[in-house]
Amino acid sequence: MNNRLTHIIITLYIFTCFLAFSQSKKALIIDSDAGTDDYRAIILLTSLKNYHLKAITVSDGTLFPDKGAYRVESLLKCLNIENVQIGVGKKTMYNKPLWRKFAEQVPWSTCYTNPKQTKTYQSAKQVLTDILSSAENNSITFVCLGSLHNLYETIKEKKELSSKIEKIIWYNSTEITHGSNYIFAPQAANYVLSLSVPIYIVHTISNKTIAYDSTFVENIKQCNLLASTQIMHQLNFFLNNNDTIHLKFWDELTAVFLEYPFLFDIKQLENRPNIHFISAYNVESIKHAYLNILKGKHKYYYNGVIFSNFPIDSDYYYNDINEIKQQIIENYGIEEFVLSVLTSEIHHHLGIYSILGVKMGLYAKELLNAPPHQIRITSYAGKKTPLSCLNDGIMISTGSSPAFKEINIDTIKIEPSAKFCYQNQCITLSLKEEIYKEITLEIDNLNSQYNLNSNAYWDNIRKLALKYWLQLDRKKIFDIK
Repeated sequence: MNNRLTHIIITLYIFTCFLAFSQSKKALIIDSDAGTDDYRAIILLTSLKNYHLKAITVSDGTLFPDKGAYRVESLLKCLNIENVQIGVGKKTMYNKPLWRKFAEQVPWSTCYTNPKQTKTYQSAKQVLTDILSSAENNSITFVCLGSLHNLYETIKEKKELSSKIEKIIWYNSTEITHGSNYIFAPQAANYVLSLSVPIYIVHTISNKTIAYDSTFVENIKQCNLLASTQIMHQLNFFLNNNDTIHLKFWDELTAVFLEYPFLFDIKQLENRPNIHFISAYNVESIKHAYLNILKGKHKYYYNGVIFSNFPIDSDYYYNDINEIKQQIIENYGIEEFVLSVLTSEIHHHLGIYSILGVKMGLYAKELLNAPPHQIRITSYAGKKTPLSCLNDGIMISTGSSPAFKEINIDTIKIEPSAKFCYQNQCITLSLKEEIYKEITLEIDNLNSQYNLNSNAYWDNIRKLALKYWLQLDRKKIFDIK
């Protein structure tokens, strides 16, 4: 191995260690009144890989909270997003908005069907209380797309919970008392605005309307990703009805602001140092940022000491990776893709079990809802290749490393499985037997055809790794105990 390659691999390893303990995702809560623009905003907000969505609470407003919650649940299902709590607020709108009847007709994802019976959800107050109570101080970003009633109901009884919120992003007019989201619940708004929590009021500026014009719509369509497909599902409804009124930005501006705050001029409200509002932006820059979020080109949470942005563009990858890259990102998320890239570079080849290790470690982290670098692991993959390659993928995907004594390799019970423990909970993930047998047979066939040191052998291993990377869904290939 030449010195330059050694340097690159060591650099990547250091970078990965930095990611593991230093760059965990920020916790995000979204509060929505299920407006038509909330749909697009939620899709964009769930595309921000720098944030871990903990919950979506639904307030009264455009739709009744229970009807809004069912639409939110359908959208999350369509986006393949799991482990997000949904909470329903109280019905407070005694005079329903004039646009409610229209809003009930607007589609919410391709997965939405009219419920046969009313579904019961947790209360928004309980969901928020549980999350905030267990959170660290200044750790939660709260994005409010409707009224502030749910947050008010939660904090008015336990004001100390406000210390858990790092900032509130609220879509409302800067003429605060004139905004519909203020008018929906003025008492709640006045109370929350009186807190010391930093609040950023986001709104579209009257002389800088951002429209879904034909060029912008075509650019969204060409993204050809799950999120963009769901956005197009709604936009096509408006386009087919020649409804230009609703083909404009509103709440989705909160997602762009959250990821690209430097695109906005921000001012402080006079005599209210905790309240800020946007005063200017460039329309084309906002559209470009919107598309970057959809394409996964925005600032990803793997930024560290080497990369300011992890390279995703096709120019950085070999042709066989580019052929499947977009499908892998769409099917399994950008996090699995990036972790698999890092693992393969450190592992020095694209292997089947190293990729499966990434899938196993990432899935365990999701099931345990654990941050990087805090899972204790016992791997039963042993120390003999090729099965031991599973260990590299597990280590990189979880951030648990031998340096911190968080991973132990069992050399007695040899099988493609590992035990993962976080806090007081432990789970064991094992590769399904039929998949293990199939992979073993494929590798044995290669061993009988090629010399282990030949290029042909490793070329075929790479092809198999790419096949299994694309075919195997981490949420379906493991038995869980």
